[in-house]
Amino acid sequence: SVIGQIFATYIIAESGDEMLLIDQHAAHERLKYEELIRELAEKKLYPQVLLEPVIVSLNGSEMAEYTKNAEILAQFGFENEEFGEREIIIRTSPLDVEWADVESLFLELLTKCSSGRKEVISDKFQRMIYTIACKAAIKANHVLTKAEMEKLVYEVLSLPNINTCPHGRPIIIKMTKKELEKQFKRIV
Repeated sequence: SVIGQIFATYIIAESGDEMLLIDQHAAHERLKYEELIRELAEKKLYPQVLLEPVIVSLNGSEMAEYTKNAEILAQFGFENEEFGEREIIIRTSPLDVEWADVESLFLELLTKCSSGRKEVISDKFQRMIYTIACKAAIKANHVLTKAEMEKLVYEVLSLPNINTCPHGRPIIIKMTKKELEKQFKRIV
C-alpha cells in the first residue's frame, strides 16, 4: 500500500515486511518506454496534434541529419516539414510530451541520429525511444495525488523482473523492517 511521497520525487510504499522507495520519474519513464515499444511493434503509435506548431531552427549539420532521418522522426510521431532554408515546422509530437519540451526533444533526437555517437544502447532507434520516454515521463519534484501514486506503484510492480529505467538507474530500493530498525539502532 502507498504511504506517501517524500521530496516530491520519491514514493514510499509498503509491501509485506518491506518498505519500498520508488523514484517516480524512473518508474514512469520505464512504463512509458515499455508502452512505446509495444505501440511501435503494433504500429499503433498515436501522436498528439500541437495546438501551436513548433518552429525549430537548425544549423547546417543538424539540417543534414534531419534530411537523412525525417522518416524515422515521423515514425515517432513528429509530423514535420521543412519551413524555409534551415527551419522545421513541427505539427505533431509523441504523446505526453509537453509543448515546451518538443523543440529540445526534436534536437536531442537529431543528435542521437548521428552515426558517430557511442552510447550504451548502440541502436539509434532504441536511443530515440528512451529519450522520448524520458521527456514524456512525470518529472522529479512533481507532486502526485494519492491515486496517481497508487496507479504508478501498481503498474511498476506489475513489470516482469524490471527494476531499472531505460538508462539503467534503479526504480525501487527495498528495505526490510529489520534493516530499518538496524539503522535506528533498535536492534543490533
